[in-house]
Amino acid sequence: MNVIKITADKDSIKIYTDIDGAVAVREASPAGSGGNTFSFTETKAENGTIVLPRFSNGGKHDALYSKYTVYAGRERAGGQCYVSEIDPGAAVNNSPYPSHRSIKSMNASPEQQKTLFNVEQGRPDVSLPGLMTLERDDPEGVIEFEREGRTYYFRKPAVLRLDRYMQAYDHSTFILLNSARSFGSRGERALLDACIHPDYDAGDPNALISAFNMKTEDGIAFYAAFVEFLVTRYTRPDGKYGRAAGAIIGNEVDMAGIWGNAGDITLSKYMAEYSEAMRLAWQIGRKYCSHFRVYISLTNNWNTFNQNRLRFYTAKSSLEELAARTAAEGDFDWCVAYHPYPENLFWPDFWHDRQAEFTFSTPHVSFRNMEVVEAFLAQPQFLYKGNPRRIVFSEQGFNSMTGPLARNSELDGEAGVVLAYMKARNMKTVDMFTHHSSVDNPDEFGLNLGLIHHGGKPKPDYYAFMAMDTDKEPEYVEKARKRIGEDLFDYLLHPVIAGDPRPADNDLNKSILTNNG
Repeated sequence: MNVIKITADKDSIKIYTDIDGAVAVREASPAGSGGNTFSFTETKAENGTIVLPRFSNGGKHDALYSKYTVYAGRERAGGQCYVSEIDPGAAVNNSPYPSHRSIKSMNASPEQQKTLFNVEQGRPDVSLPGLMTLERDDPEGVIEFEREGRTYYFRKPAVLRLDRYMQAYDHSTFILLNSARSFGSRGERALLDACIHPDYDAGDPNALISAFNMKTEDGIAFYAAFVEFLVTRYTRPDGKYGRAAGAIIGNEVDMAGIWGNAGDITLSKYMAEYSEAMRLAWQIGRKYCSHFRVYISLTNNWNTFNQNRLRFYTAKSSLEELAARTAAEGDFDWCVAYHPYPENLFWPDFWHDRQAEFTFSTPHVSFRNMEVVEAFLAQPQFLYKGNPRRIVFSEQGFNSMTGPLARNSELDGEAGVVLAYMKARNMKTVDMFTHHSSVDNPDEFGLNLGLIHHGGKPKPDYYAFMAMDTDKEPEYVEKARKRIGEDLFDYLLHPVIAGDPRPADNDLNKSILTNNG
């Protein structure tokens, strides 16, 4: 006795089962502790289908986000428990996913975007404690937002800054964060108590960002309001405040101890909570925008375990756990945001990486073997309705050194950005290539990952990055081939991946690029 799938349209929730006759359906919150019960309905499954109203409480409660359990007599049905298909016709914004001349992306200020970059795609960091507040009478002003009958407050100056950023790009993909220490957080204690993960290790100086709190009803409520505010504001068909096409949920969650801390927790339990955050963001996104995408964020640490396996996982095992869990609970078209830095972030010459192999068991996935991600996701167990998951390379860059090797490292970065960009562009499921930083950050662990020196002077890799997809590209390709070595450059441009299930013509899916179809 199983639930096969659960769908939503404009007015109803439909549960498809292998049952006929009398049933009872529990609708509950997805909170990790079991969740509050919203309703317990006795009804019938007719031809295997149970139909329930989507809205209740005067339209304030939307059952789209709930967890469902079906009973026939005393027996509980197995199978899926969440809505995993939403009628695209019910969304306010029915436009297709945006296409572009280039996969270039940059997280730069509106002023930098206008004067230095002029790329089509942005990638802003947006943190819940930096955007929300409980101080409804904040002297700087708030924007009220109602969800599920409850009013939430967003800091007006922070929202207006985000508006200016979003309006500077054709569209952007958010990185959604939950930071108590940075990204605009004012340390508002009551807000942090609600939204920071209950097991976040605040005493660990390396725990820079918290996981989202999917364990408590209040935590889920704040997270959902945070996401829904962003979606409703930035997926409007008129683009009044700017346009968002998706959201990356958290940062580098395979390194959870640092970038998504939830204390000591197994990968299985961590992914149980993280997949709920992904699913809820996807459901909210698709409610309003039929092309909205959500992404898991992963490092270049593909298959090398840290000693502490309760805080650090691998990218490969994280993907395997996520795919298995969503297949069991109700698959949805989650996507992947990968960070293919060189295996040693200080050395930009990734073509010399030794632990970046062309296999699915490679210790690292760097620029050298970045095609491994696409090939890995082309395996049957990762496909969504027969199609591969979409990929964005949402954070990467080339460190420039100081001292006697400064010029050498800058020229390696120049050659590296050319080859890495061409490799990403060749892949058919890649929609974005984001250089991590516009300007060097002097506080970033001793790394200089910007395209612009901290003092304001562009580096050689800035000019190479800007030349790609222009008539200046051949000049920079020739320089890169000479620096890397022509044979090595040409091989790395089209490497052979062991066990690659992709078709020979690599026609996995339509590229977003308007310049190559």
